[in-house]
Amino acid sequence: MIRRLAILVLAACALAAALAGEASAHARLVDSVPARDAVAKTQPKTVQFRFDESVEGKFGAVKVFDVAARRVDDGDTKHPGGQGKVLQTGLKPNLPDGTYTATYRVVSADGHPVEGGLVFSIGKAGASTSKTIDELIGTAKAGPATKVPFGIARSIDYLATALAIGLLAFLLWCWRRGLAEVAGAGAEWRTASEALAARARRILFAVVLLGLVSTALGIVFQGAVAAGTTFWGALDGTILRDVISTRFGTVWALKAGVWAALGAALVVVAPRHAFALRPAALGADGQVLGAPGTARLVALIVPATALAFAPAFAGHATTQDEPLLLIPADVVHVLAMSLWFGGLAGLLLLVPRATAALEPVDRTRLLAAVLVRFSPLALACVLALSITGTLQSIVYLQSFGDFLDDAFGRAVLIKIGLILALIGMGATNRQRVLPQLRQLASGGGTPGAAGHLLRRTLRLEVGTVLVVLAVTGALVGYAPPSSTAGVTGPVNISERLGPLQLEATIEPARVGANTMHLYLFAAKGGRPFDGTQEITVTATQKKSGVGPIAVSMQKTGPGHYTADRFQLVPGGTWTFDVVDRVSEFDQYETSFTAEVGR
Repeated sequence: MIRRLAILVLAACALAAALAGEASAHARLVDSVPARDAVAKTQPKTVQFRFDESVEGKFGAVKVFDVAARRVDDGDTKHPGGQGKVLQTGLKPNLPDGTYTATYRVVSADGHPVEGGLVFSIGKAGASTSKTIDELIGTAKAGPATKVPFGIARSIDYLATALAIGLLAFLLWCWRRGLAEVAGAGAEWRTASEALAARARRILFAVVLLGLVSTALGIVFQGAVAAGTTFWGALDGTILRDVISTRFGTVWALKAGVWAALGAALVVVAPRHAFALRPAALGADGQVLGAPGTARLVALIVPATALAFAPAFAGHATTQDEPLLLIPADVVHVLAMSLWFGGLAGLLLLVPRATAALEPVDRTRLLAAVLVRFSPLALACVLALSITGTLQSIVYLQSFGDFLDDAFGRAVLIKIGLILALIGMGATNRQRVLPQLRQLASGGGTPGAAGHLLRRTLRLEVGTVLVVLAVTGALVGYAPPSSTAGVTGPVNISERLGPLQLEATIEPARVGANTMHLYLFAAKGGRPFDGTQEITVTATQKKSGVGPIAVSMQKTGPGHYTADRFQLVPGGTWTFDVVDRVSEFDQYETSFTAEVGR
């Protein structure tokens, strides 16, 4: 059984790896001072970037470079006036006239890195640095070698959380109560209960270790993604301190402490046979349950329950406009899934080993007694998952089309389908298996076919939940459509176009008339590129089936093209395809997306 479970876990990890994609950054640059391509008559004292949500200024934050790629900022990045959406750095005094490049690399509220830059001039415009913005930032975007294992680590973290919460609840609520109802005075009952207690303790220790390792790895992987470095590079003390000082890092560091506290409780507080039978005191006949004291229960339950809060505070819930609604919903969602999955795991991993020493008739009675207590708990979990899942879908997704057209929506749709399958399997157990077992228990029968059906459905349920956890781990890497709904722009884009650097702005990035500016620069040297023979731009709104629409671009300067009052309807994610023909046979192509607010 353990071997089968290990195979299922590996399969879930493989699915998490397949689903782990390019994380959509949430924060968007909406304004800067100086503005892009601005020419200031006198030197500004600071450079300031404003985003559409709060950002964290670590990992290189804001830097300014001269034409020789030398730093000319004072290195002091801060939030002026405590404004979380604004980052500012000061400039060194008495800078000469010329062109300067300002870059930013910030961490969005949900832990996703955002980077970019712009050029401005003092006195008069000139050549900018020969280095690209990516080279100036000094980092590379984290690739699959980092993001894939990060997604796996998140999925394993969810698995450990679900097992820690669910197994403890199963032992305290279902197993002990069911055992107390049917246990006899024979030694076989003591043997069965002690076998389960010892196995449960081993599994819980393994779960704690799994949680600690996945949490530690998650912090390092987040550092690699945010700082644009490798896993080994993220082990640098400065990067780790920067990660832990972010909201994501703080939550995960606290979670590591919670895992350690739970492990200590299992070592120090929980006696070896806390969930087993022991002889009654004073020589009384029969057996009674060895119950953990109140302090021991608190020491076990509090850290286990605290784990359910981490996904809400480190994930998407706190980045939305309804955090007071979404945070409790996320916590309840995690608790419900954990209680359900932990109960299934307990029935599959603990009960068979414990009941092996019992006679078939006693095995039937015990199994029926435990299932009678787990069944209503599972039903309550289904209701909680349905309510919270519906609420989250309403908030995170803007329309039914998002289920198919958005990566986040597709992951949610997969998760809904899997949970519906779980509900069907649970209904089979509740409507067919449980009544048969209760009838057999009352008549002194053996599990027989009902027991075999129960084992098959339990294995399917556990395997399906593992896939759900893998999908959940992938969901964290996607930005919900709601995170970009209502964006009022302007949109600033920086993309490579063959050997060129393309800078684009769309204003106001709202439904209706918009203005687009395209700037073409040589990636090396930074000079405007004026070798274009023809440039074409098309816009497509895939979700609504609109486009491709030709955007008429007019040349307004060297390497500068403008489209005035072109229409973008409806709102949502638009894809822009750019083709720059430089000769009869050569052209450069790229595409970018922009969110158009409703």
